[in-house]
Amino acid sequence: MIGNDIVDLEDPDARPETFRPRFDERVFDVAERRSIVRDADPHMRRWAHWAAKEAGYKLGRQATEDFVFTPSRLVARFESIESEESGRTIRKGTLALPRSIAPGFGHLELRSDETSERVHVLAAPPGADWDAITEATEIVSADADPSDRVRALARFMIARDLGIEETRVAIGRRGDPRAGGAAKIPTALIDGARSGLVLSLSHHGRFVACAMTLRSDPDAVPRGTRSGAAGSGAAGGGDMNGCEAMRRGWGSTSPARNEVVG
Repeated sequence: MIGNDIVDLEDPDARPETFRPRFDERVFDVAERRSIVRDADPHMRRWAHWAAKEAGYKLGRQATEDFVFTPSRLVARFESIESEESGRTIRKGTLALPRSIAPGFGHLELRSDETSERVHVLAAPPGADWDAITEATEIVSADADPSDRVRALARFMIARDLGIEETRVAIGRRGDPRAGGAAKIPTALIDGARSGLVLSLSHHGRFVACAMTLRSDPDAVPRGTRSGAAGSGAAGGGDMNGCEAMRRGWGSTSPARNEVVG
């Protein structure tokens, strides 16, 4: 399971002057509010906490479709800054859940990737293999449909990492309409079949983002789709100019970085 959320810090909806009265009191617990106020950049820290809650909710919905989004009960705790490099700040953290979604599963691990323009947070189960997680962000044009763009980004990343034609990849949805309306949990399809790859999508303002765990369920990936080395390029060769992709080595303070420029 994986969850991700991105916040465009320059979007009007993210500016403090647009908040409804008592926003912080309603969505953050006391400790979170204290951390936000004391941070060197309260604006960025506020949205890191919010994105952690959204990412945790997306992961929770993958585990159980009756998982309810109650922001004040999804409590994020971030450790001190792990690394700062080229205008990027990386933090580790945890997200306490209001109830266990699996045996021994009462919290999530967090990774927050922050720049002056956006905050991107990933949530994963306790003990997750962060080296198996691929993430990507992209700035989209004002006239683009962010829902379409984030799915295009996910298709490109899956095809690239598996070394297959992008035309073989599609993004579907699953979910029980009786448990909260339309099916909204994204799934990766290869040759029209559920692949078992774990996928999370997000968009806000100018940014779209996706995260996936390519090794989470290896038996579920159809035979013949693996190319060996990740990032070798899809055979069909999609062009995602402006896309920034990472396969993170979270155990080090200097994560590996790949720029996808077509």
